[in-house]
Amino acid sequence: MCVCLSLIVMATYVSALEIPGFKPLGIPGFKYGKIKRDGEINRIFQTYTIMQDYRYYTSGRGNIPYAIIGIQNKYKLRPGLWQEVSLTTPMLRGWVSQMDNIYGYPPYGSAILDHEGKQIGIWYSSKQWTTVIIEDNNEVAILAPEPPGFRGGK
Repeated sequence: MCVCLSLIVMATYVSALEIPGFKPLGIPGFKYGKIKRDGEINRIFQTYTIMQDYRYYTSGRGNIPYAIIGIQNKYKLRPGLWQEVSLTTPMLRGWVSQMDNIYGYPPYGSAILDHEGKQIGIWYSSKQWTTVIIEDNNEVAILAPEPPGFRGGK
């Protein structure tokens, strides 16, 4: 008997795998969110505005991040490749300016949305895609972007 489990990955909400005649496998519940380009969020970053009800994180190496995200305080970002930062206006100004000058594609602001389309955070990067997973207890997993291209390279 062949059971195609790839259908699970394609679902936007999975609480348990149920196959007729078999007991549920007990897969934990999770939902997929997404990022969506947003001019207002782009303006927030371009004017170096720090949202008060957000915790900020960066991803990347060196002193120019690949991405900056802000997650609403009621959500908890799962540990991983993101580094929490105590963001200041001068820090944000420097990063936004450097990201715009060095990376091959200009960064842009996006809303981080949950599975119902409700905004839970903000994203600023030249990479305009990622995986957003909403877990139980308001935990969020956001995959860090790959390194962006650099201007001047072949």
